[in-house]
Amino acid sequence: MDTIPSCPLCSRPRTPADVRGLAWSSHHGPAGTVYLCGPCTRTHLVDLECGLLDPARGSGAPDVAAPLPHAA
Repeated sequence: MDTIPSCPLCSRPRTPADVRGLAWSSHHGPAGTVYLCGPCTRTHLVDLECGLLDPARGSGAPDVAAPLPHAA
């Protein structure tokens, strides 16, 4: 069925009925295809589209550097 039978972000199981539906989004990486459930896709849409979150590679959002202090 899938390389990961559940959503890697929330662990929601992916059922055979979900395979036929369009509620899950797929993400492709070197290890295969990973599927995210609809709620996680909607919640993380900006991060997914900008490449900040790549569930197929198992990487989360990169660390953000602390802002520089303001000069007086």
